[in-house]
Amino acid sequence: MKKYLMIAIINILLISNAYSSEYHKKYSGNISCANCHADYNMENITAAHYNNERKVIYSIFVNYDNEFGSKNCYTSCHQMTCESCHMDKDNNIINPDNENCLKCHKDVYTGMEYEGYGIREDHERYKRGLKKDNEYYLKMVPSVHHELGMKCSKCHTKNSLLGKEKPKDCLSCHTYDTKIIDHSIKGHDKVACISCHAAYAPMEFGTFYLRFKESSYKEYFSELPQLNDEYVKSSYMRVNERPPMVIDNETGKYVPAKPSFIIFTTNVENDMVAGEENKMISNRWKKAYPHTVRRETVLCNGCHGNEKAFLLESDENRILYPDKDGLSIKSFYNSENFSIEGARFVTRQEYNEKINKKSKEYVKKYMEKLDQLKKVIKESK
Repeated sequence: MKKYLMIAIINILLISNAYSSEYHKKYSGNISCANCHADYNMENITAAHYNNERKVIYSIFVNYDNEFGSKNCYTSCHQMTCESCHMDKDNNIINPDNENCLKCHKDVYTGMEYEGYGIREDHERYKRGLKKDNEYYLKMVPSVHHELGMKCSKCHTKNSLLGKEKPKDCLSCHTYDTKIIDHSIKGHDKVACISCHAAYAPMEFGTFYLRFKESSYKEYFSELPQLNDEYVKSSYMRVNERPPMVIDNETGKYVPAKPSFIIFTTNVENDMVAGEENKMISNRWKKAYPHTVRRETVLCNGCHGNEKAFLLESDENRILYPDKDGLSIKSFYNSENFSIEGARFVTRQEYNEKINKKSKEYVKKYMEKLDQLKKVIKESK
């Protein structure tokens, strides 16, 4: 009886899906989506999805180029319609799949790394490797959740996209098992799961927007991304590495952070630099949730004894010298140069007293981790 009941339910679902697809094909060209889906209008979606980012962009460029957004941002990903997510390549109305999400959530924006796509440098010489939507990527390790076949919508429900609820976090599905060595350490309950379990994050340090007005010099930058007739984009450095940590204002936990908008601009008018060259007009970092979850975690010295992991890189320990390259900052890994919203940077005092201090418990747990690592290596042979 159960078998036949299950078959009947499946058939009803198949018929329902087929009817829904045919219904949308028949009416999608004649009426607005909001006629039937009034609760999910574009105003609600855009408010939750990207309006805040649009406001930030406007505040950055208002004194530089008041029309920057309309020229560079609001013509593609930042000009959404219902069909942006709910239509496939054959123009069928569908429930969004990962492929739809990754049309916009790519490059340095969280998303593409979920399937193991790492960002490349801007230069044309790097046009090789994995190709997706006419862009090239490094092959990186994907999230364990992608390997298990999980879709974006598993954690990012429609209500979370509408701003009605938060996306699911690790503890929505997993438990914090204190029998695990790392979880048993005092103070680690103040570290967000993703801070240890993110394999890497795609990050861009120093975005350059070169603006050419009635200038012939633009042709010399043809190898770089051409945003439109006026703008060329470049970057100081692009990496795929473990992100540094900051302290979340809401939870008080150590969470990953990545550059949000560290922007330098140069205006070229009539083949002359107008104003300051490489002027920094934004220095923002933001909290991040890299979609590169792995069961393996960073070893102890990835945080303890690693000032760079907390954006506290000292002058004597840096290997990059952006200030000697003509930029207005000494280090991308020192928070004194930057601002952040919704979180705060770790202070040198906190680092010295809480993080870098090697207690007896630290040494004990460190040796336990080494023994565990030796065991794993031995078993893998």
